[in-house]
Amino acid sequence: MNKEYNDNEPRKVLITGASSGIGMETAKILINTGHSVFVTGRDNCKINSFQGAKGSKAGDLTSSLFVSDLVDECFSGLGGLDSVIHCAGIGLIKKLQDTTDQEFVKITNTNLRATFLLAKETLEKMSQEGGGRFLFIPGILGKASMPKASAYCASKFGAVGLLKALDLEYRSKGIQFSFFYMGGVNTSFWNEIDMKVIPEKMIPVSHVASVIVSSLLAPKHLVTSEITVQPESHQL
Repeated sequence: MNKEYNDNEPRKVLITGASSGIGMETAKILINTGHSVFVTGRDNCKINSFQGAKGSKAGDLTSSLFVSDLVDECFSGLGGLDSVIHCAGIGLIKKLQDTTDQEFVKITNTNLRATFLLAKETLEKMSQEGGGRFLFIPGILGKASMPKASAYCASKFGAVGLLKALDLEYRSKGIQFSFFYMGGVNTSFWNEIDMKVIPEKMIPVSHVASVIVSSLLAPKHLVTSEITVQPESHQL
């Protein structure tokens, strides 16, 4: 019989997208409260110098070889794994006619296929250890459409659909899935997006991270299925 993780024990957590923003802030909170955290992201310098992390590996989640090696190193470094917080992703705000085939492939590869690869490498292993939690942060455009964001919405809607199907497959194996539809978070994400934003009217990244951590650490018999947080000034 598989050993289930104890509500009071420190979590063994893999966090993607930890180079910046939500992933970085969430990792810091968990590390500072005594949990075992393995971080990954694209920025080699930031990931490999992450203070307090039990393990780290920088690289590209669209590479099946990298994801396989990442998960193996994570399990080895943490002595197991009971939680995944998947924050990694890229944005694209463009009209359909201005979006190239290469851009569409890149965004779906990064936001959708990487989610598939990560889930495939972690879920079965976690279920064999007694279960755990898979938390995904698709953003508000994972459930609400927006003009000039067709490719981005397609990648996020696809990832949500993938994980919701996996929720039905793995629920009986002790895996719980949570989806966080956060709109307009004040992070560096917007630096690469051609869209005007007002930082002071956006959601503080510290608030988003605290919501994620609270859901992660909830008693095992409680499941946070979906949470939506949006700035009052631009709700979708």
